[in-house]
Amino acid sequence: MKKTDSKTTQNLRRLVREIPEPVSLFSGLTIQQSLAPENIIFFQRTDTTLLKPEGVSVNFHHRFELVTVLDTAAPARIDRVTYDLHPGECALIFPNQFHHFMDVERTSLDWLFITFELKSPEAIRSLHNSPRVLDTAGFDLLQALVGEVVHPKAGARDTLEISYLLSRLLLHLRECPNLPTDRRDIHSSDDVRDVILESINKYVRANLGRAVTIANIAEELGYSVSHLRAVFRDRLGVSLGKYMRESRLSEAAQLLQKSDHNVSEIGERCGFESLYAFSRAFRKAYGIPPRTYRQLVQEGGALPVSGKK
Repeated sequence: MKKTDSKTTQNLRRLVREIPEPVSLFSGLTIQQSLAPENIIFFQRTDTTLLKPEGVSVNFHHRFELVTVLDTAAPARIDRVTYDLHPGECALIFPNQFHHFMDVERTSLDWLFITFELKSPEAIRSLHNSPRVLDTAGFDLLQALVGEVVHPKAGARDTLEISYLLSRLLLHLRECPNLPTDRRDIHSSDDVRDVILESINKYVRANLGRAVTIANIAEELGYSVSHLRAVFRDRLGVSLGKYMRESRLSEAAQLLQKSDHNVSEIGERCGFESLYAFSRAFRKAYGIPPRTYRQLVQEGGALPVSGKK
């Protein structure tokens, strides 16, 4: 074994002397304070029919979602903006951002989806509504990440290594070029279907605590009920009624994670007539009761994934 030279030892001693005195000897740095993705799921989509949602929980959920286009350019609608994503480009969708991919013209494609949860997302806030073009280093990181999932070096998947590689990729994306200007907000305000969709989304989100009906929305927006239903199903492939229900549940999931309100108060704030109705609906959508969901969040446990892509 080669002996460490004195210069290396001196450099280390010099660095050690610069370590500040800790505030506490029992409370220090934690993984939760860093960009540490967890509950990570990888999947691919090679058929456009699989992009059609079976429920709005797919389009509007509590997880981060990194979408990378490997083949077949297509528009991605995120919140109020449509981005034209080409191969080699990706978009990070934040929790509870409304999104859909409904205008892919070819029947086949090659897209990679990585969904995950984060305790501290502030370091990647600049990626919000900001798709990026992968550079060479970005591709290398992505390939290393997928390689560890498909062909793990240790024979079995190393969760810590996967989380580390994903965090490095996310941090690197901040330095990658933005999507070209001519492929951002490619739908004009004259695209009536998207204007209606945005208006419905905004109205539903602003009235989660009310027993809003489709007739209420139609009256507010000045369209017939039948027209609203047709537009919504055409653009998202799901019913407006189902979207309204799942929007309330998505908001409830966020409140369970981030607020101090009790479960009954959250159910009421999100428009459910009783605790029983709220618990039943939440369990059906997320697989566990709201109280269990909150407990898992507080303990840092793995949350079930709602919906399918």
